[in-house]
Amino acid sequence: MELTEKEYWVKFWDSVIVPNKVDLTFSNDANIVTILNKFLVADNTKRAFEVGCAPGKWLIYLSENYNYSVDGCEYIEAASKKTMENLKICGVDGFNIYTGDFLKMDFDTKYDVVISLGFIEHFEDTDSVCKKHADLLKEGGLLIIGVPKLTGLNYYIAKQVDKSVNDKLTPNHNLGIMNLVYFERLGSITNCENLFVSTVGGFEPALFDTSKSPLWFKISFHIIKLILNNKLFRKINNQYCSSYIMGVYQKSD
Repeated sequence: MELTEKEYWVKFWDSVIVPNKVDLTFSNDANIVTILNKFLVADNTKRAFEVGCAPGKWLIYLSENYNYSVDGCEYIEAASKKTMENLKICGVDGFNIYTGDFLKMDFDTKYDVVISLGFIEHFEDTDSVCKKHADLLKEGGLLIIGVPKLTGLNYYIAKQVDKSVNDKLTPNHNLGIMNLVYFERLGSITNCENLFVSTVGGFEPALFDTSKSPLWFKISFHIIKLILNNKLFRKINNQYCSSYIMGVYQKSD
């Protein structure tokens, strides 16, 4: 069962402005790109699929930087429409954006790359979701999965932020998978070889909207940012304060 209600996403995607592309000045995007560049090579014969693709910025990145043909899927029509609008504005063509429950969808095409960034953590049964990802792969294809990390220091910050906002972080995410042990297991779960499993980047203050938090917490959060959000500490990538986890897997021949 999905942990995030459909109504939240309708409201969210309707508010997104396009064009919307990967922003390398945003540290989390830059960290993800660094990992992608280690495993992906440009090849106009390859096709990639993104699960939970709205607003399409990663599909655009894969198209523009690796010359991949791209497809994707979204749960609600508002997200699919926003993605298609974004792709068209950015000059990407030949794509298919499917709408519906990913776990109930049937796809005829097999892909060289299947990617999801911030998708699986919205489900309780993540094993089934990840197996479905792998089912879309060609033999030898790459599975790339990333999730925000709301554990460690980030958990305590998120719990405090949640007290002041309606769209709460911790109840809407499966915190139980936000660890390296689970991502190491994904290889065997999906019948893939583990190529890369790690936390990515250091502390990321952009995860948290503290605008409605009490003054004492804003001050505390500012101090945390001063300590951790600098060039030295941003290079410290560990399970306690890093903001993202990524895994790259290759489907067994």
